[in-house]
Amino acid sequence: MNQVSPRYNDAPMRTQAYRSPLSPMLRWINNHRAFSGFVGVPTLLSAIYFAFFATPQYLSDAQFVVRGQTTQSGSMLAGLLQGGATGATEDTYAVQDYLMSRDAAALLIEKQNLKSVYDPPEADAIARFPNFYSGKTFEHFYAYYQRHVVAELDTTTGLSTLRVRTFSAAESQRIARALLAAAEELVNKMNARQRANTIEASLRELDDSTRRLSALNAKIDSYRNEIAMLDPTRQSQPVLHDIASLQSLLITTRVQLAQLERSTPGSPLIPVYMRRIDALNDEIAHTATNVTGSQDSLVPKISAYDELVFQRTLLEKEVATAASAVEAAKVQANRQTLYLDEVTQPNLPDYAAYPRGVADTAIVFATTLGLYLMVMLLIGGAKEHKLV
Repeated sequence: MNQVSPRYNDAPMRTQAYRSPLSPMLRWINNHRAFSGFVGVPTLLSAIYFAFFATPQYLSDAQFVVRGQTTQSGSMLAGLLQGGATGATEDTYAVQDYLMSRDAAALLIEKQNLKSVYDPPEADAIARFPNFYSGKTFEHFYAYYQRHVVAELDTTTGLSTLRVRTFSAAESQRIARALLAAAEELVNKMNARQRANTIEASLRELDDSTRRLSALNAKIDSYRNEIAMLDPTRQSQPVLHDIASLQSLLITTRVQLAQLERSTPGSPLIPVYMRRIDALNDEIAHTATNVTGSQDSLVPKISAYDELVFQRTLLEKEVATAASAVEAAKVQANRQTLYLDEVTQPNLPDYAAYPRGVADTAIVFATTLGLYLMVMLLIGGAKEHKLV
C-alpha cells in the first residue's frame, strides 16, 4: 500500500522585507535629485537656520514731520496740488535722505558706537556685521546699514516713519532716538544756512551804505574845519540881512534927497545926504564882496557844502532803506523756518519682529522653485530643438 508522505506546508513560506516609512520619500528624492538639490536643500537649510540659529531682531519705529511756517492760503493750495500731502516737501525728503546717508551712518559710528551694536556676541554669523560673506569696509557696512535703517514718507498723511532694527530692543530705541536728534540738528543747520543766505545780502548792503555815510560825514567835518564854518548857509543869513538893511536905508536916503532937492534946492543938507548915499553904496559893495565875487566869498562855500549835505541826505535815505530791507529779510527768514515735530517717540519693542521664519522660508522655496522651473523649461526647450 503506497503511503503518501505528509506535506508539512500547504503554502510556501514567503519572507517579506522590512519597509521603512521614509522609503517612499527617499525613493522620490532619488528620482528627483535635481529638484531636491536645487529646491529642497536650500529650503530645508533656511528652515533649520530660522528655527534654531537665527538671532531675534527688534524693530523700533517713530514718526515725525518736517514743516515750516506757511500761510494758510499757501497750505491750502499745496494741499490741493499734492492731494493733501502738505508735508511732502523737498525738506522732508532731504531729512529722509540724510537719515539713510553715509553721513548719518558715520555719525552713529562715531558717537553711538554703531558697529558694536550690530556685532554682539549673541548674534548669529549670518545676521551680524561683519560676517563671512561680506567685506569689512565702511561701504560694506553702509550697505548693511541701509537694510536695517529705513525712512519712508507717507504721501497721504505727510508723516515720515523711521524704522531701526538691531539685536536688542533697547539698542533699537537708542539708535532711533539718536537718528531723530541728528535729523533735528540737520534741520537747525538748514535753518541757519537759509537764514544767513536770506539776510546776508541785505546786511552787506546796509554795512556798505553805513560805511559810505560815515566817510561822507568825515568829509563834511573836514570841510567845516577848512572853511572855519559849521553851516555856511546859516552863517550867511546875518550878512545878507545886513545888506538888506543897508539897501533899505540907501533907498530911504535917496527918497529924502530927492524930496529935499525938489522942495529946497539950496538946502545945506543936500551934500550930507549925498555923502551918506556914497557911504552906503561903499558899505553895500564891501559887504557884498564877502558873499559873492571871489573865491573866498560865501557862494562857493555854500555850494560845496550844499552838495555834501545833499549827498548825505541821499545816503541817509539809502541807509534807512537798507535797514528796512534787513528787517524784511528777517521776517521772511522767520517765515521760512523749518521744524521737526516728533509725532511718535521711538518705541521699546516687546517682541522680536525678525526673523520671520515661515515667511522667509516660503520666500526661499518660491525663489528656488521659480529658478528651477525656468532652468527645466530652458533644458526642455533645448532638447526639443536638439541642442543638447
